[in-house]
Formats: sequence, structure tokens, C-alpha cells
Amino acid sequence: MASCLTSGKTETNSVNFSVESGVEMKVKSCLREPVSLLTAVSGLALILLASNLMLSPSAAIAGGVTEKTNSPDAFVLYGQQKFAASADAFEGLIRTSPPNARLYYFAALANRGCDRMNRAKQLCQYIVSNFPGSGEASYASKLFPDIAPRTASASGSLPDSLKGKNIQELMKTEAGRKAVEEALNKKDSAATAQAAAAARVSPMMAKSKGGRPGEREFSAADIGSEGAAGIDQMYYPNCWFESSMSALAMLPRGQSLMSDMIRYGDKEGTYVVRFPNDGSEYKISEERLEKTGIHDKSLWATLIECGQTLKFPNDNGGQLADGLSCLTGRPAKTIIPASAADTELSSFIYSAVSSKQPIVCGSQYYSTSPQLVVPSHAYTIIGFDPATNMVKIRNPHGMNAQRFSLPSDPNHLQFEQLDDGVFKISLPLFKVLFAQVASAPI
Repeated sequence: MASCLTSGKTETNSVNFSVESGVEMKVKSCLREPVSLLTAVSGLALILLASNLMLSPSAAIAGGVTEKTNSPDAFVLYGQQKFAASADAFEGLIRTSPPNARLYYFAALANRGCDRMNRAKQLCQYIVSNFPGSGEASYASKLFPDIAPRTASASGSLPDSLKGKNIQELMKTEAGRKAVEEALNKKDSAATAQAAAAARVSPMMAKSKGGRPGEREFSAADIGSEGAAGIDQMYYPNCWFESSMSALAMLPRGQSLMSDMIRYGDKEGTYVVRFPNDGSEYKISEERLEKTGIHDKSLWATLIECGQTLKFPNDNGGQLADGLSCLTGRPAKTIIPASAADTELSSFIYSAVSSKQPIVCGSQYYSTSPQLVVPSHAYTIIGFDPATNMVKIRNPHGMNAQRFSLPSDPNHLQFEQLDDGVFKISLPLFKVLFAQVASAPI
């Protein structure tokens, strides 16, 4: 996935890297999007990427928008969190570019970021209706769950020619409109009544077990039963946090820590998230969740991530190690692979893995050869074999992670792609591809 390069004030979604020139740079990771999507690239990183592809910055990101434009770059503005200006610039791209799900999706995100909710919803509806099989349609549906096309509930009574069609398709013909009207008039249908009752239950309340104020909602076993698979990345550029949350979710002590973070609020349907040694309470309601648009697979992951957005408004303030510090309440120690001896680096990794301490790593902000990782992305280290010097790593994108291969290494002595975003990489290659490693005690 593409990344955003910023300078000056450290931001939440930044990873503090040192490159060979010795110049310290802040790399803003725009990795809330699943890795199948290209996301916003700002500053130098975008210019480098665009020049390599011989495209304008907008063209390099939009995927199919290959015509240069003199308008302000919408993706750069989005990466800088200038959402209103970005939304305006996207309108210009939309008027001059071929239909493109990726372009419309980022335009929707920009409009959502500046509270132009009607336009954001309109764009998401367009994606769902016109690009139904795309990944963007899936993410657009998560932003606005009520826009997903629904198939006719009385499909059994429809003619064969109309079965399987969604509402929009049915409404285009007289026969389809009549079938929809008949289905809606069947008020005594048990299926219709059940669907209406389900619609009245909010997603958060549907997942909640219910309890008294101050009680834990989830046990460590609840979190451990799903582990890192309960975390879904969407569009927030917070891989620095999600990689750390994934690390804790795979460790028994980490699961206990996260269990203790989530309590019932003083009002029905509300929660309180408290990070260790934070001293603040982050109150989360259904309205708050709807505003952020965070909907992980598991409610515990949704609530903790929502708490992170309250602790770091607009993802303003964090680096790679800050995710671990936030979740553990302990200072994280970091190491720069390129500046460390092999024995020092392997000892640092092995010590954390063998003692079951969370450990994460951040890739270089630029693509290197061979390209085996997503640039400027945070990963979770989950294993290390000192006999082979192979590091085992997991992408927090999980099953949606981009897959790589190294054809020149058929015996997998340097790199091996596994499932669920997991891969193994040799220590020498790790030192080339990763810019920073961080670990914190729990």
C-alpha cells in the first residue's frame, strides 16, 4: 500500500524512521484501508511514486485515472487530512475522469471527513450500485450499512426472470415494480416482521451481552477466542495501533489487559474504554461509533479502536512505539535494524517472542527490491527461529493482506508467504525492508 510522508510535528499515524542518509523522516502510514486499495500519498513519497509510474500523483493513486490534472491533488490533500479541500478537489477529478470505484471511495472518505455526510453517502451508494463486486463496495457498505441493495424478500413468488435481482434492478421494469409492491404489502409475512425487528437493534447493542455499569463486557477468553482475527482494518491510517492491538490479542497477558480496558457505561448501550496508566475515560456511545464509522469484526476491537481515536483525535500524535505504549501502559523500547548488529537485532526479537511480549515492526517508507512488504506499514512479529534466522511476521490486514513471493528462493530460505497475512523472512532481508522494531513489556 502507498504511504504518506510528512515532516514537522509528529502525527499519530507517523512512524519515525532513519534512512541511510541519516536524515530522520516522519512516515505517515495511510493503512486503515485494506491492502488491496491504494491510499493517499502525500509529500515526497507521493511524488516519488508518481514519477516512478510516469503518472501524476492523482493518476498514480486513483488506479485508472491516468490523465494529468492541474487541479490541487485530491489524494495529497486527503493524506494531509485537509478533508474539505480534498473533497473539492475530488469533485474536479470525478467530473474529468472515467468511472472508478477507488476514486469515488476516497472522495466519499474526504466528504465524510469534513461532515458532508449526504454527499459521502451518495458516493457510497453509487459505488455499491455500480461496482457491486468490488472491494470498495464492501467498504462503502460498512460506512453506510443502510445503503446495501436488498433482494426482494418474497423471491419465492417472483417470476424466474426477476429472481435474484436487487431493488434497483426490479424498479427499472413494470413487472419488477409490481413484484416489489406486492412484497411490501404482505405485512403479515413473518420474514418481514423479523427483518424489521432486527433493523431496530443497533449493531453495537446486537453484539452486547449487557451488564451493570463498571463491569467488564469481555473476558480474556472472549478476546482470545478470536485473537487478531477480530480486528478489521478499514480506512483509518492507524496501522501503528492495529499492529500493536493484534500483538496483544495473540498473547494471554495481552488479552487480559484488553479485557480490563472495556467496561459498561452508566447508560444503556454505552461503554467506557480506559487505557493502562492513562488516567482518562473514553466514553463510547452508538452515536460515537456511527460518527467514526469503526466496525471491526469483534465489538471489543471496535471499542478499543474507537477509544484510540478519542485519545488521539484525527490520529494526531502517535508513532510506531506509541501503539504499544498506549495499550500496555509501559514505555516501548525501539531498535533500528539497519544500525544494529545481527546478534543485537536477533536477540531483541527473540527475547520478546520467547517471553511472550508484544513486538511490532515498521517497513521502510519506500519500495525496495525485492518488494516483499507493503511500504510504510506496521506489522506484528509473532515468531523467530534462531536456528534459521527467520522472522515470522503478520500483517494486521490478515486475510485481506497483499501476498508476495520470491521466485529466486524456491526453497523458502529467505522468504515464505503463508496464510492470514503471515510470512517468514530471513534476518538479512528483514534489515533491508524494515526501518524500526518496537517492543513493550506486559
